[in-house]
Amino acid sequence: MDFRPEHYFRAAIQRMEQARYLYQEGRSFALSIYVGRVAVECMLRAFKQLRDPSFDERHNLLLLFSASGMLRVDYETLRVKGLTDAQIASHLEGLRRAVSDVSALWANNYRYASEERLLTHLKRLTGFQKIKGGYLKAQTLEFLDAAESFIAKGTLQWPSSGK
Repeated sequence: MDFRPEHYFRAAIQRMEQARYLYQEGRSFALSIYVGRVAVECMLRAFKQLRDPSFDERHNLLLLFSASGMLRVDYETLRVKGLTDAQIASHLEGLRRAVSDVSALWANNYRYASEERLLTHLKRLTGFQKIKGGYLKAQTLEFLDAAESFIAKGTLQWPSSGK
């Protein structure tokens, strides 16, 4: 199956909605994180493919982010959408922070981990503190908030022509 940039873009939006649904319904926090990560990767692939259709970065989000060119946005594109230069600079910093947060809370092998194994790993990774409502749930929400921020920023940057 061939994928064009707009296919990845639409998939990013849908996967983010699905990840949030899984979280809100309490279906699976591990799966919610996985699907949220796929949403971010889809958005990155959409932007990358606008520039270059090669598939060199595999599933490395930071390499894909660099190759996507999302930080090399044309300021005029965002000014047309009503952003000031200061808001654009803030937008780009938020984009960097969101992808960094997603990368910090994600490893490619999470997709193979049970909820219990993922919880144990996240406790070690993030400096566990007891949280009302459950640590995995809290870490999932933190992850999804970062992923959702990234998707929203990518949507704002997406060329209105839909290339």
